[in-house]
Amino acid sequence: MKTFRMKTAAAPLALLLALGLASCGRGEADAEKTTADAGHEEPGHKEGEKEGGDAGHAEEGHEEEGGEHAGEENGERVTIPAASAEASGIKVSAAGPGAIQERLNLTGRIMLQPAARAEVHAPYPGPVRVVSRNIGDTVRRGETLARVESAESLQVYSITTPISGIVLERQTNIGDVTSDEPLFVVGDLSKLQAELNVVTRDIGRVAPGQSVTITGLDGATRIDARIATVLPTADAHSQTLLARAPLTIAANSPLRPGMAVRGSVVLTERNAPVAVVTDAVQTLEGKSVVFVRVAADTYEARPVTLGRTGAASVEITSGLAAGETYVSENAFLVKAEIGKGSASHDH
Repeated sequence: MKTFRMKTAAAPLALLLALGLASCGRGEADAEKTTADAGHEEPGHKEGEKEGGDAGHAEEGHEEEGGEHAGEENGERVTIPAASAEASGIKVSAAGPGAIQERLNLTGRIMLQPAARAEVHAPYPGPVRVVSRNIGDTVRRGETLARVESAESLQVYSITTPISGIVLERQTNIGDVTSDEPLFVVGDLSKLQAELNVVTRDIGRVAPGQSVTITGLDGATRIDARIATVLPTADAHSQTLLARAPLTIAANSPLRPGMAVRGSVVLTERNAPVAVVTDAVQTLEGKSVVFVRVAADTYEARPVTLGRTGAASVEITSGLAAGETYVSENAFLVKAEIGKGSASHDH
């Protein structure tokens, strides 16, 4: 019986030892598996780092590529096909000598020259028997305008015009008795003059002989003339002097007596070795530039130094040589194209 008990007691002990060994084996296997898994994950982590490195390299390469593109794009040059330039009205001229004019702008009106206006009177008083011309009629010198019966001799005599022109005023009718008032006013509309107002501060700057450009308010009518006289007395109401410039008017000219006009008087004029039209000079990045055509369809923003500035042209003292081709009309369009290129590069 003791032996049985021993065996019976030994059986649980053996079972416990077996279970302990099995548990130990499983622990070691799990540990080895964990170690293996950890070793497997580390290479994977390294691969992730490699992928991240590749991505960083790709981004770095993209930045390098962008830098190369920015270096190739010149912000001071632009290409505009010849057909597009012509359609946009971009025109070029050759730089060279030019006159720099200082001008004074005045306002005034168109009037008849003194010799182009005639008031027609009746030399003898009497009733008007015939009126043969009306306002707006064209008449020739010596043509009869009316007939009057003399109150003294009772003879009828003719009233004729002393100049050729157009009847501007008619102040008589049949049956009227003549007096000291003119019966007609005749004007020669081909002989006009601009009467320009000279304010007090400009007295002495405007003088006979100076060139002046007369422009209608429509901006389309332009006539070159010269100042003939500057009246010595001022107008009581406007407190200005009148500078008169006779005009030679074409038959179809729209200018008429009484119309308001502008006058641009040339005060001084000097020649410059290199000059461009005023609108050709543009401001780019705070600098004065002129757009030079360096190829058939390529324009360069050329920084220039300005000298004397006139109403229509400006002197270039450096940056542009005589003979170089520059944009003389619609230069702002070239500036806009360069601005688009700069904005694209910044983006």
